Amino acid sequence: MTPKLTHDNPKILASGEGESHQLVTHTVVWKITTEDTNSHYAMFEMTDTVGGSASAHSHPWEETFYILEGELEIQIGDRYATISAGAVAHFPANAFHAFKIVSPVVRVLIVISPTIAEAFYREAGARITSFPPDPIVVQEICEKYNLQPQ
Repeated sequence: MTPKLTHDNPKILASGEGESHQLVTHTVVWKITTEDTNSHYAMFEMTDTVGGSASAHSHPWEETFYILEGELEIQIGDRYATISAGAVAHFPANAFHAFKIVSPVVRVLIVISPTIAEAFYREAGARITSFPPDPIVVQEICEKYNLQPQ
């Protein structure tokens, strides 16, 4: 007997598949969108090279990193660690956190919740198109999604 699917939109992606865009220096490939999960969570793969980073900030969504390849230096509040392939870091909503890539390449699977998080990453990728980014655009996006720099 074949199990009955309970979701209208099952998804199977092969390695490398998914909608992609740039977010500053990060390449983001969407694996699961909030549309796929009835707005419960989304998941994307982020790839970047040594020196890529996100300075200390907080936001009102949960974020979990699963390191697929490479190493990150991370900060969560007052805790610091270097994590590598197989490690997990969970950033609770509104917790100040930061990361810096310390290996030649890093690939991270990132799970975010709730829906507003996906909207932030998509808008930031569409509007932040230069490096360094235009500070006015960054401020507008941060205010819209309640992202707070430390």
